Amino acid sequence: MATATTDSPHRDVALDRDLHARIRELVVEAGGALGREFPAYDCSRALAAKRMLRYLWDATVADLTRASGTHPDPPTDLAALLTRIRDAESAVEEARLRDGVELLRRVRRALATLRDTTTVDELFTRASEAACTIGFDRVLLSTVENSVWKLSTMCVVGDPKLAEDMVAIGRDNPPRLDGTLIESDVVAHGRAGLALDAQRNPRVERTLVKMSRCTSYAIAPLTVRGQVVGMVHGDCTLPHREVDDSDRAVLSLFAEGLSHDLDRVRILQGVADLQRGLLNLTGGMRIGAGPAVAVPAQPHPLLSSREVEVIELLAAGEPNRLIARKLSISEGTVKTHVTHILRKLGAANRAEAVSYWLRDGSARFCV
Repeated sequence: MATATTDSPHRDVALDRDLHARIRELVVEAGGALGREFPAYDCSRALAAKRMLRYLWDATVADLTRASGTHPDPPTDLAALLTRIRDAESAVEEARLRDGVELLRRVRRALATLRDTTTVDELFTRASEAACTIGFDRVLLSTVENSVWKLSTMCVVGDPKLAEDMVAIGRDNPPRLDGTLIESDVVAHGRAGLALDAQRNPRVERTLVKMSRCTSYAIAPLTVRGQVVGMVHGDCTLPHREVDDSDRAVLSLFAEGLSHDLDRVRILQGVADLQRGLLNLTGGMRIGAGPAVAVPAQPHPLLSSREVEVIELLAAGEPNRLIARKLSISEGTVKTHVTHILRKLGAANRAEAVSYWLRDGSARFCV
């Protein structure tokens, strides 16, 4: 698999205006002290700034060494310049560290927005949008079944039509993971990867890459109980930049958290499907030791009749927009009902409320 080669596995970040100006001043100062002119590189980003500072350090040390051979006392101006170069290098590293900490916080916040999802479709739709808040502009969620790559949902910042078209193309002609694509390696080994020089790379899905016009992208596996069941793809276009090892690491971290959510909603959805199947088989009657007779729903001791309708639809795996449509209310009203349900049932989130309802809340039937 093609992999990125970068100066470091850390993320390249933009430096603030003051630090950028400080490095430019150092370049001018070093040129005057060493009697030479240094190239005017753009040092507005961390990796370029580090390369320039390393160059200044080596040049200053070389002059200081030559001067020490002819003078017993080294020039103080060169020693002071070395100190300022080291201080600038430390400031650049601190900027990168701050950016890394903030990035981890963004990943955590993005995953937190998915905790109340109850179906795989809802999770994937919201997850693609959430991943676009952690440094990617286009994110694709897919499942993997029997070595077939099945596109599910996609978020493209500023171009939802492209997202719809790419998913539609992928669904009409799902690629096979037979070893020819980079995605085959990701699934086989359960490790994140990079696709570089995508427009000429022979191991990419040509139709999708041509549509997206991307030049590089990261891929991370979704793993549930040791098995790769899906993938997350991400790339950067606003403004365009090549993805690198740091993007791969970030996407892998997000995919790891998403995998836990995927395991959770698959269980919830399975329980909801089982409940619907049992109700269909029994014609709405509870199975017991004696003859069962269906009776009208009894009032719940905690929830209003409307809240009962809402949580029943939640338990059936319906997202807010479909609940609103079925009950002829707005999505905002649905969210308000959900808030009241969580408070009354003492549940921390929707999944916990549904679990309570499926386990203990069936006071709707009498035997």
